Parts: sequence; structure tokens; C-alpha cells
Amino acid sequence: MRSACVATLAAALTLALACNRGAPQGVLDPENELPFGNVDTPVAQSQTVSQTSVAGWAMDDREVREVRVYVDGRLAEVTPLNTDRPDVSKIFPQYAHASHRHGWTASIAFEAPGPHTILAQAVDSNGATRDIGSVAVVSLDK
Repeated sequence: MRSACVATLAAALTLALACNRGAPQGVLDPENELPFGNVDTPVAQSQTVSQTSVAGWAMDDREVREVRVYVDGRLAEVTPLNTDRPDVSKIFPQYAHASHRHGWTASIAFEAPGPHTILAQAVDSNGATRDIGSVAVVSLDK
């Protein structure tokens, strides 16, 4: 019985290795660094209107594919990097990739007045993600 289990396990491992050989590793790539960044606006604990802009920056060792902005745990906006940020390139030149396009800006809306949490998440070209900032704000109107 034990030898049958070992043979089955060995066959499964051989099949898994054969399927992965030559395939891109994606989020399982041990060489892939997680993206990083920051939410610059709005600032924490600020008061804002129901339709507001959220902005920040994101970088990665390869490429940032998109930034996802969540409001109160729900996806509100997906945006590519859309703003030049030479200040960020200067601080992290090893991640600049000959470009200053590290900033992002998105427009979001709150469903009701009161306290809300904004969370930004960067996604790299391999699909790896990292939360890059969370901001608590208060919406004054609807």
C-alpha cells in the first residue's frame, strides 16, 4: 500500500512539474517583488464631499498594471498609472524604468454621508498585489 501511495505521489509531482515547465510563474514567481506605494490624498481624517478624487503613487520591480481603489471594502475604481511623478523616481531610481509615470488619480463617490475607509491596492504585471494605503475620511454630503 505504501509503495502505491509513493508511486502515485511521484506521478502527481512529475505531472505538476511538467505542466509548469516553461510557463510563467505569475504571482508564484519568487523573484517578483510586491508593488509598493502610497495614498497622498485625501489625507487621513479629512472631511470631503461625496464625489472626490483619490491620488497617490505606485512602483514595482517590473511594472504596475493597475491600482484598485476600494471604498468601505467594495471596489470603486480601477485606474492605470496616469500621472508623472519625478519626485518618486528620484527617491526610488531603481524602480523608475526610465519613466516618471508612477502617479495615479481616481474619482470615487460615497453612497452616504459619514465615515468611510478608502483603500488602494497596487497590482503588478504578474498579478501580485499589495495594499499601498488606507485612509479614513468623513463625507459631508450626498
